Amino acid sequence: MLTFITVLLLAGSSCSLTKGREIAERAVVQFHNQLNAGQYHEIYTQSDEGFRKASSEEDTQALLEAVRRKLGTVKQANQSGWQVNATPTGTMVSLAYEVEFSEGKGTEDFVFHISGDKALLYNYHVNSPLFITK
Repeated sequence: MLTFITVLLLAGSSCSLTKGREIAERAVVQFHNQLNAGQYHEIYTQSDEGFRKASSEEDTQALLEAVRRKLGTVKQANQSGWQVNATPTGTMVSLAYEVEFSEGKGTEDFVFHISGDKALLYNYHVNSPLFITK
């Protein structure tokens, strides 16, 4: 009986983790659409409280404007890695992407806090040689 309960718990958590990943993947698409449209305020206000505590809206806007200015718009993003962690404060999903921008290539790393059916941006990192050369 204990084995059966353990299997049910593992299956339930596996489904929950998969759902968290799917929610986060949809949030990356939304982030890219908002980035391409210059909707920096929306990105910031829809992010997790932890993100907003770590970075002001002005600093976030300056970063995102630099991404658009130096890298251009997102043309294609291919996921290169992922990780899902269930923590006492909620599910955290990390996604890594190889990205083709209109001006060149780069990588992006996202961390989302899953809250219900929403993925709240907790951390964002972008890297490209174009930040140095352009």
